[in-house]
Amino acid sequence: MGSGPPSSGSAENGGNSIRRRRKPWIRIGRRARILCILCSLASWGALEAGRPAFAAAELPEEMPDGHLAKEEHVLKELPVEGAYTVIPLPAFSYNRNEGPWYGVLVPILRANPRGEIEDILAPLYLHNRHIGETFTLNYYGYRSNTIQYRAVASYSTEVERNFELSYKDTGVGAGRFILAAEGTWFKNAFARFFGFGNKTHEERETTYTSREGHVKLTAGLNLGSHASLLFTERYRDVRIEDGVITSLPQTKAFFSGVAGIGGAHILGHRLTYLYDSRDNVLTPTRGSYVAIYGEVTQNLVHDKPDRWLRYGLDARHSFPHAGGRMVFVARFLLEAVSGQEVPFYERPMLGGENTLRAFGLNRFIDDTALLVNFEERIRVLSKRFFDHAVELELSPFLDFGRVTTNWESARLRRFQINPGVGIRALARPNVVGRLDVGYGKDGANVFVGLDYPF
Repeated sequence: MGSGPPSSGSAENGGNSIRRRRKPWIRIGRRARILCILCSLASWGALEAGRPAFAAAELPEEMPDGHLAKEEHVLKELPVEGAYTVIPLPAFSYNRNEGPWYGVLVPILRANPRGEIEDILAPLYLHNRHIGETFTLNYYGYRSNTIQYRAVASYSTEVERNFELSYKDTGVGAGRFILAAEGTWFKNAFARFFGFGNKTHEERETTYTSREGHVKLTAGLNLGSHASLLFTERYRDVRIEDGVITSLPQTKAFFSGVAGIGGAHILGHRLTYLYDSRDNVLTPTRGSYVAIYGEVTQNLVHDKPDRWLRYGLDARHSFPHAGGRMVFVARFLLEAVSGQEVPFYERPMLGGENTLRAFGLNRFIDDTALLVNFEERIRVLSKRFFDHAVELELSPFLDFGRVTTNWESARLRRFQINPGVGIRALARPNVVGRLDVGYGKDGANVFVGLDYPF
């Protein structure tokens, strides 16, 4: 996390499909009884509002239809009463690279005369021991079931900044086409780099601040009820500055000769094919998700070979069994780059809450990444609170993967193997609060936040 792009919640990630799916409008009577439940779940990850996800090289779920930022799932479920509703919520989250965050989120919901939410203004205050106080203003606008707006402005007392604007319409041409545009500028003070390869030691951990500007334009074509084709143009301006973790060496000093350490102006042209037959994009219990993409990319300011090819595959399937009380989920992820002088932040990365959960974000970096995740989601409790169903899941998991320069020389015994267990609290269909604990060669790691990892 950072106060700057990732969560995740715009047109590039988050567990949803590109095809046109309508999200229900929120009405006063239907949602009011789950207020206390949602407040509790929101406290797990509300701070992600206004904070981008920085795993830029991790394969995204491109332009999901109806996709909301993680905290937006919760905000849209809150009850409204009258034209304006104000609901203060506690905010808490934790991950290895940043430590704990504490604060408060104050959503202001504006409804039309029919009780449908059209605007959400969500001021957010957070405290982190490394960067001090962070003040964020989030805005989400909904003018129809297919059109969404998002604007974020965030300022921290130390280093971090984040400014975002995005627009998406998944119903162009009577639902045949998708259009999206997004612009972001941020400073992430918590970035890490350990060097390249699968055997990098924890003692080689360095810190840097990533100052970045992003522009992304996407046009898509719905090919049917489950398939879509997307074309994306992206521009990424990167500058590497000193990090805020004083106990760690600075990346610029320790890895001064690494490609990309002096910054880059990156232009990419990406084509993505999506297939998604899941029964629900946020809390799936059956179905498949497959994303295949290829991208031609170049560094516009480099005086050496400056072009490379990026390609990837992300495939997932959910298998319900035991009468629906258990769901086994499997994921296969392959991503690679081919070319010279590829900046280190443009290469495939593993590590973090959605890949190798025993490690911090982007722990392993190289030219190729392979990942397999297995997770059993076991419903251990199902109760009705205020006449709304709430579920508790226990989710043992196994993550194993590796990065490499020459995939043909890789051996199975050199994979990073991360067993672990997760606890999930669900208010279906849109809200999942989770706590995951994984174990690997660097020891145990904990993540607290929103949404399933895949």
